[in-house]
Amino acid sequence: MNGRFHQGLLLLLALATPLMAQADTLLLEVLVNGRSRAAAQEVDEQLSHLWVAADQLPQLGIRSPDGAGPVDLAALPGGHFRYDRGAQRLYLDLPDRDLVAQELRHDPARSASQQVTSDLAAVLNYDTQYTRADGQDSTSTLATLRLLGGPGVLETSSLHSKTATVDNTVRLDTTWSRADLDHLRSWKVGDFVNGGLAWTRPVRLAGVQMATNFGLRPDLVTYPRPGISSSVAVPSSVDIYVNGLHQLSGQVDPGPFEASQLPVATGSGDIAVVVKDASGRQTTQTLPFYTSSLLLSPGLDALCVEAGSVRTHYASQSDDYTQGAASFSWRHGVNERFTWESHLEGSDTLAMGGAGLDWLLGQVGVLNLSLAGSQYHGQGGKQYGVGFSHASHFFNAGVSLLRADHAFNDLASANGDDRPGTALSANLGWSLPGLGSLGVVFTKKRVNIYDEYALTSSSVQTTALSVSYSRPLPWGAYGSVTAVHDYTGTTGSGLFLGLSIPLGDDTTLSATSSRSGGAAYQTVQAERPAVERGDLGWRVARETGDIDRDDLALSYKSAYGLFGGEAERSATETDLRASAQGAVTLLGSHLFASNTIDDAFAVVDTDGLAGVTVRQENRDLGRTNGNGLLFVDHLRAYEDNHLSIDPGDVPLDVDLDSDQLHLTPGDRSGVRAHFAVHHQRSATLYLVDTAHHPLPVGASATLMGSGEQALLGYDGAAFFQQLAAHDQVRVQAPGHAGCTVTFDYHAEPGRIPDIGPLTCQ
Repeated sequence: MNGRFHQGLLLLLALATPLMAQADTLLLEVLVNGRSRAAAQEVDEQLSHLWVAADQLPQLGIRSPDGAGPVDLAALPGGHFRYDRGAQRLYLDLPDRDLVAQELRHDPARSASQQVTSDLAAVLNYDTQYTRADGQDSTSTLATLRLLGGPGVLETSSLHSKTATVDNTVRLDTTWSRADLDHLRSWKVGDFVNGGLAWTRPVRLAGVQMATNFGLRPDLVTYPRPGISSSVAVPSSVDIYVNGLHQLSGQVDPGPFEASQLPVATGSGDIAVVVKDASGRQTTQTLPFYTSSLLLSPGLDALCVEAGSVRTHYASQSDDYTQGAASFSWRHGVNERFTWESHLEGSDTLAMGGAGLDWLLGQVGVLNLSLAGSQYHGQGGKQYGVGFSHASHFFNAGVSLLRADHAFNDLASANGDDRPGTALSANLGWSLPGLGSLGVVFTKKRVNIYDEYALTSSSVQTTALSVSYSRPLPWGAYGSVTAVHDYTGTTGSGLFLGLSIPLGDDTTLSATSSRSGGAAYQTVQAERPAVERGDLGWRVARETGDIDRDDLALSYKSAYGLFGGEAERSATETDLRASAQGAVTLLGSHLFASNTIDDAFAVVDTDGLAGVTVRQENRDLGRTNGNGLLFVDHLRAYEDNHLSIDPGDVPLDVDLDSDQLHLTPGDRSGVRAHFAVHHQRSATLYLVDTAHHPLPVGASATLMGSGEQALLGYDGAAFFQQLAAHDQVRVQAPGHAGCTVTFDYHAEPGRIPDIGPLTCQ
């Protein structure tokens, strides 16, 4: 007992000795592997040992060991130090493994000042079609009403159809949605399609959904990207090439360095690291890589949870909701090679769940595995899936098999769809330098059909093979040929030929020829699409086959919408079509007609200045109207959008706060792009003395009312920016007595008036 006590006492005294000893704090210059890292670093000297705080080591380029306490430099593994007391310098020699790697960055940091904005607005998109065929008239109109601003976006859409026998309006979707930027999530209440995975089938629900939305961060790359790490013995320059293209340069000091998250395309490739030192000696290291968008970056999660009622007969009935249901999907990036995924869905009669894995097999490709099971009305079923994909610059290949037994069910089949069966697909593709592209696709699909009345199961199977070849031709032309064979005999075999020739001015001449099921068809057409505002588009086509047809179409894209007309004539009849697509928007107290708005938009406001040129990304959009407004129908949500105005169009008596704006709008939102202007009450005064001689250059003139000052130039000229209707100026010149002049100011819109000569006395 006494022996153990004495041993414990001795151990306690040994541990306490450094604490009881007096520590001296030194301010030393620290050199790591010969390079100065700190001019004045606090170092504690204690019993001939030197101690540095652990949180200060990374500032010296040294990896910090575990623990938050002081670090004894003598205990650093693999290294040693030397203390020059006379020069007050501390020399550390450490291996690369103990040094913090210098980081070469490619991606600029996202601006923290970017603020997502959205103003109150209402948008009505419309797409209406009129057709006259077989002597009968018919119309259809798709309308989408969107209310913006506030806590989210409320959107409802409907389809109206009218023929000689039908006059019907069907509601399509009504959804309120909100984006959570902090957590990269989107909330929806109303109608939506449930989330899922590659081996699940979607259904329409009406209820509540919460889903991860990486689209809220367009700058975010969600899949793992390769990086490189190396070290240099002397100061060097580093250049990094990805697939032969230069991507990054930098200067590094002796020691380790790394570059992570390099910008690469998906598929296989190589990274070349070129290191050149001061003597010109150059070394090159090449590393292969493989990336895939099927994977999630390590630690990244994608989640989707929803609950509601299943919707059926979409687009034919407005409110056909059946049983309640819920589903859950989750993907997680385990590491750079594995992404785990799972899915659950169910109702009062169904339970289905499964798990899957995306596995990066080195430089070979990605393997996909999944397994799911279901219980429906007491009957159990299972489904399994396996797939593989490979992509490179010259070759790509893929195979996928998803197989379910006759008893497997999901929410789709439990609500009227066919049961899952077997889906097999395989594809091969080659990019042949100078020779074009070759592709082969094989598909086989079997659908399980269950007769609830006869209590029998059956299946329907389709199998097809297609081979396609395409290549560029002289003068910018492009040709393709595709052969298709249906092994089940449903459609037989077919051969399709195509040729496209650009004629300049966005005009294309094309010809196609096909033979399928014993019938042959040929089409020749010339086309110029209407893409930008002000474009007049047209299409002329001739088709021969079982019925010969001639087609003529015209379209015009204005600032207020896209309008078109088409006539199609055959030997027996002539069909006519007319269409109009666009949007009507209310923002503030102003109403605008424009082209269809699918994303965000803006209203440029120049405080009433008319005729001011507005540019988007340095591209002219138009001029402001009589109210100083211009509607911009396309902005990119959650991205930086650059709008500017031409200062040359601004009157001389107007000041601009800025002629540039950077906007980051929210989801499908509208923003007011306000270019603030200030109308000057400015003029140039010409001041003379009582002998009518100009007052001397450099004299100081002061407005008595506002205190604004100006120096006189030649001819006694003084420029003032803010004048009152009745004003007084005091002039003071070295060696001269001061004088005063009183005058009246009358604004002249669009110009800066000259006033004078005014006699100062």
